[in-house]
Amino acid sequence: MGAHGDDETLGAGGTIARLADEGVVVSLCVLTNDDGSRSATGSGVVNRTASIELAAKTLGVERVRVHEFGDNRLDTVGNLELNRVVEREVREFEPDTVFTTSMCDLSTDHALVSRAARVAGRPGKGSVRELRTFEIRSATDVGEASGLPVVFRPNCWERLDETHIERKVEALRAYGKELEPWPAPRSERGVRALAEYRGSQVSACLAEAFEIVRIVY
Repeated sequence: MGAHGDDETLGAGGTIARLADEGVVVSLCVLTNDDGSRSATGSGVVNRTASIELAAKTLGVERVRVHEFGDNRLDTVGNLELNRVVEREVREFEPDTVFTTSMCDLSTDHALVSRAARVAGRPGKGSVRELRTFEIRSATDVGEASGLPVVFRPNCWERLDETHIERKVEALRAYGKELEPWPAPRSERGVRALAEYRGSQVSACLAEAFEIVRIVY
C-alpha cells in the first residue's frame, strides 16, 4: 500500500520479488497516479500508471490498483473518503499481511496512507493479521533529520538474494527521473548500499528492514 508510484519499490521491492518467487500472491495499491508536486505551475505533469504497472510486473505483482488522487494532495481528501478507499481494497483482496509507508516520513501523503492502512487493518475488521511499515530513504531519513517525534525503528529483517535487489533496481528504472544519481538515496548505488547496511545488521549480505506495527499468530 503506497501513496505514490515507486514507494513500493523503494520500500519493499526486494521483499516483494522474493515473496512472488515463493508463490505468494501480491497485490499493489497506489493512491496517487501523477507526479504533480514536481511542477509548481502544474504543467508537464506525468501520469505514472504505466510506470507503476511496469515496475509491478518486474517485481512479480499479480494485481495492481492505481487510484487517481493527486500527488502530495492527499491532505485535501477527507479522512473518511481515504479510509473507505483503502478499506475497500483490503476487503476485496483479503490480504493476510499489509506493507505500507511509515508515519515517520516527512511526507504527509506517506503518513496519511499509513494511517488509513492501520484503520483498514484494525483487529476484528478483516483478514489482516500482520501490518508492517517500510522505510523510503529520502522521506524517512528526512523526517528523522527534521526532528519528527517518531523515528523508524525496524524490528523485522527480510534476507534477500542478489537477484531480488537486481529486480528492485530494474523496477525503479521504470520510474525514469525518480532514479537519481549517487549520492542520492534514490540512486542505484543508494538502493544497494541500504540493502547491504540492513543486511549487515543481521549478518546477511542483503536485506530490507520493516517495522511490525501488529502481528497476530
